[in-house]
Amino acid sequence: MTYSQAVEFLDSLVNYEKLASPRNEFKLDNIRRLLELAGHPERKMRNVIIVAGTKGKGSVCYMLEAALRGCGFSTGMFVSPHVLDVRERIQLDGKPIPKSLFADLVTRLAPFVVSSLPANLQSTICNLQSRVPVSYFELTTAMAFLLFAEKQPDYSVIEVGLGGRLDATNLSNPKVSIITRIGYDHLKVLGNTLTEIAGEKAGIMRKGRPVVIGEQEPEALAALKRKAREYGARLVRSESVGSVRSVVSVRPGSFLSACCGLGSGTIRLPLLGAHQVENCKAALAVLDELAAHDRRIKLGPAARGMGKVSIPARCQVVRRRPLTIVDSCHNPESGRALAGVLRDHLPYLHFGTRHSDKVVLVYGSLSGKLVEETVAPLAPFVHQAVLVQPDNPRAMPLSELGSIFAGLHIPYVTADSVPTALALAKRLAQAQAQAQARGLQAATGKLQTSLPIVVAGSFYLAGEALKVLGPSRASRRF
Repeated sequence: MTYSQAVEFLDSLVNYEKLASPRNEFKLDNIRRLLELAGHPERKMRNVIIVAGTKGKGSVCYMLEAALRGCGFSTGMFVSPHVLDVRERIQLDGKPIPKSLFADLVTRLAPFVVSSLPANLQSTICNLQSRVPVSYFELTTAMAFLLFAEKQPDYSVIEVGLGGRLDATNLSNPKVSIITRIGYDHLKVLGNTLTEIAGEKAGIMRKGRPVVIGEQEPEALAALKRKAREYGARLVRSESVGSVRSVVSVRPGSFLSACCGLGSGTIRLPLLGAHQVENCKAALAVLDELAAHDRRIKLGPAARGMGKVSIPARCQVVRRRPLTIVDSCHNPESGRALAGVLRDHLPYLHFGTRHSDKVVLVYGSLSGKLVEETVAPLAPFVHQAVLVQPDNPRAMPLSELGSIFAGLHIPYVTADSVPTALALAKRLAQAQAQAQARGLQAATGKLQTSLPIVVAGSFYLAGEALKVLGPSRASRRF
């Protein structure tokens, strides 16, 4: 099977990330059967770290992987969703796996999978004998498990897709479990209260093993404590392990002062936002647990590894002029985090021009999200919004988005595609900056030629925007 055929096969499977209505039933029977047919790779992976949560789980995965690699370990990582390339989901030593390896994994698992491809094409590709109807996410999970079982990286970092208890990734056997901040997301699936949502996330706990808990609201923390007692897991609160605080904001991120079981020192984290301090604290708590059994894990090399971390679509600066930030902000916690970035970092990101505290926001969301609660923290920073629908069947209609933005008193226009939205945002940003400059004289420096542009609302919008904007020119050291 070629890489293009492998992607076609994968795309033929049901993809709940793109269905117009959310999945209303979760069972592990099919993925469990597929893993059985594949020889139980989930039982053969070494040193698995599984990460669940509403906010920050992806960032914690990337930080942990980078830190462990900084300590000299080989790593595997499985994350979702991808932003630009499906191979982002399965990584070895910090890099997406090669196309040939991706195709090989699909080829080996396809004979066990029911596909919607025509029978003649299935036979041509892989002599398919349909057996198990698994989803897009379940097959990619099985691919990662198979790869990590065979390559045997020193550590495998696994991000939960949705929830925890009934997520395909939960068939792994974690050495350490992590639950980052819990908030309101996927309410129709996980429940309407923090207690219910926490109960689902807690499914990744294991008897007799540590579960690191990031900072939580009191209701979620109480539920997680109860569940830890039920599962017999050893609960470790990240803030109890040590302290991590921001020393100074700088253009690429923050300098952090860390004091934990691994020692004391400074971490230069090239990520924007105070929320990343919280995520870093959780990652260090996990490293502290691992270090109890592996003396090679030390703060110095871990910090150097974190200093090189790069996470797509997490407050990612992709242009300097005009300043353009792409973020996957899609829930209230993300909205507050992005607002914090605009408040704390915007003055440092204008690269020699006098800055404005307002931005042009390009926004699009999937239906069923808490858009009003997500956008409200951003409202004080938005001069004007450009609303657009991501290319996804679940995209929220522009009329519905418009009503929400009008209720928040945010001026907006609409666009019929992401490329159009980005071009319109650029014109609006330039026009407003020129209007502000007229009649004003700069005492020092240069007047800005454009307001900053921020793209937010969905991983799918972020991916489309990054494709239009091309390779990041701002990802190099500033």
